[in-house]
Amino acid sequence: MRIKNKGAVLALSIATCLAAPWACAQSPAPGASAQQGQKLDAKDRDFLDDVARAGIFEIEGSKLAQQKSGSADIKGFADRMIKDHTAMSQQLGALAKAKGYPLPGEPGTTQKLELKALEVADTGFDTKYAERIGATAHTHAVNVFAEAAKDAKDPDVKEFAKKYLPMMKEHLRLAEGLEGRAARAPSGRFDTPAR
Repeated sequence: MRIKNKGAVLALSIATCLAAPWACAQSPAPGASAQQGQKLDAKDRDFLDDVARAGIFEIEGSKLAQQKSGSADIKGFADRMIKDHTAMSQQLGALAKAKGYPLPGEPGTTQKLELKALEVADTGFDTKYAERIGATAHTHAVNVFAEAAKDAKDPDVKEFAKKYLPMMKEHLRLAEGLEGRAARAPSGRFDTPAR
């Protein structure tokens, strides 16, 4: 079969790649990264997935706090969460890439529902943020990181967990302080406006 209009074929190919980049993506050598990713223990893979999803959840929730909160304390905590979790997520991405393991690119289902609840919250936003993104998320994080720091099979995954466990503990300490303060606020909003 002979192609009469090569320019049209080229234009169509480019349009397809722009509209659906996955259609033009080159796949790795068969089994290359999949085999390496499968070398990771199932619990190590679960840890990487959990940390990736939680990081996205906390960053997105903290961006909401920057927009919706009137509290300097909440906004300061949100800024710290964005900074720390962005840096940690970059390290996590490098680790996962080195292991040939693809990370999830969005929060989990429950986390998405939590973000929706925060999006629509007006009254009580600060309390909900301090509780959900702060204390609850970081209590879970401390437990997950502590377990991986102790039990991860892959030495690099274990080292990552050990490195970031103190940061998760510090985040939890800060979050518990915010949660207590938010709970005492009559309207669920802090009484210190952001300046």
